[in-house]
Amino acid sequence: MTRFNPDADKYPIEQWEGIAEEKAAESGAAWRILGGILAGGAGLALSFEILGIVAGGYLFYSAYDRLKNSGKNLKAVRDFGCLAHLLNEQDFRSFTKQFGDKEIYDQLTFAEDRGWELSKHAQNWLDCSNPPKQLMGDRKQARALERQLSATPEKDVPKKTQTELWSDRTSTVDIVGGLTNSISNLFIVGLGGSGKGMFTSNLLRALKHKHPSKKIFLINGKDDPKEAGYFAGIVDIEKKLHCESAKPGTVAAWFEAAIEEYDDFAVQNNGALLVIDEGTIIGARLKTAKSTALSDKLIGITSCGGSTGKNIWFIAQTPYVGANGSDLSGISQLTPIAIVSEKNLSVLDTWKKAALFKKFDTDEIADLVNKSECDRAVYFGKDTKWYSMPVLENYSSFNRDTGEVIGDTPQEEEKTDLEKIEYSFKASNYNLSNDAQKILDWLQKQDSNEWYYFRKSGDIERHEGFRKMISRLDCDNPLDIFKELFKSELVDVSDDGFGVRIV
Repeated sequence: MTRFNPDADKYPIEQWEGIAEEKAAESGAAWRILGGILAGGAGLALSFEILGIVAGGYLFYSAYDRLKNSGKNLKAVRDFGCLAHLLNEQDFRSFTKQFGDKEIYDQLTFAEDRGWELSKHAQNWLDCSNPPKQLMGDRKQARALERQLSATPEKDVPKKTQTELWSDRTSTVDIVGGLTNSISNLFIVGLGGSGKGMFTSNLLRALKHKHPSKKIFLINGKDDPKEAGYFAGIVDIEKKLHCESAKPGTVAAWFEAAIEEYDDFAVQNNGALLVIDEGTIIGARLKTAKSTALSDKLIGITSCGGSTGKNIWFIAQTPYVGANGSDLSGISQLTPIAIVSEKNLSVLDTWKKAALFKKFDTDEIADLVNKSECDRAVYFGKDTKWYSMPVLENYSSFNRDTGEVIGDTPQEEEKTDLEKIEYSFKASNYNLSNDAQKILDWLQKQDSNEWYYFRKSGDIERHEGFRKMISRLDCDNPLDIFKELFKSELVDVSDDGFGVRIV
């Protein structure tokens, strides 16, 4: 006979209240008051009076705040018998096992209604409540719905307990919702076919739904017509080039022009999200061309973008910064997201050494892939954990898993390519000056027939990228070059003479 007793952690309610009172009394205020005194004294001793006053004041205020919360928590236990929101994780589990989900739910909702602070694990437990809290409206409606569901249970459907639902959070996650409640800088990694495009397209749609005023500027280094649906109707501006077959110098000129246009676009719209898709091939070409435009933009946005409303999502096939043309100083400031599928699990062995991840077990990730309905696992950089990936909607016309076309491929791309060929043939028939050819090349790289102004005209702002390009020409009067291009019927010129666009 052993001494094993699975109910050894069950206590009388008076003992539970004593444990909760101890937790409520642990405010840490005394240490903060002492810290405030020392900080103030050190500031005076070292002639940093203002710094000492600020640091001391902050510590004194936080001590006061903690004492105030401690008083509320003691009142909650002594006057109302409400203590679940104060327990540490192990005690919380034991308390739940002893008194049941309903008691815990009632205590936590009672505490939440009164504005009392919930522990992190108590908040997680409540967030998993069934029915989901975010779908229930106010608390009265929630409890009415809960009574209705418990009175008419579905037949032959096994229901999980609240604790089981809470535990399930270790294997599943609403990653799309978690990444779009607020807009942050992301580094999305995955081999070809892992689902980066599908994942990003779902993220963008959720972001637009929650933040409709946020502008999205996409730099697309792949330009695959089968995947055009990922971004159709959701990005505000898209600059695309098939970088695999383009020369490094061409990619560098195209990317730098796109970045200049993004900066101008962000100024006009009080910020914008910059999405760089197929960052590995773009970065590799830029590295060969000795262009630092990618790393400069990563560092610039992560360091200073917050105040200007700029954000960046960088999408690549490898977590190693040298291989994608970036550097650690920029990438390290992005929240990492990684996707692996059943077909490319072997890549985990090479990813283990990347600074992007904390140490992980490949067997555990393989198990998460097996549990996923889409045979994928995803790494969530906000909590540094791997999860089974949920099924997401495919907005493209191609199924990467089966290699099958599942919808109509847009024909607009073929027409655009044909127009480019015809236009290039037409342009080759004219003997343009060097400056005129430079302007024409710049306009063609924009892949747009919009107007571009090098000087402000009335309410129309100048295009900063176009202005910079004009300033580097040898000609003193850009209007003369515009006339040359206009006579060749290659561009239209605005009435004021300050703007041009491709015919």
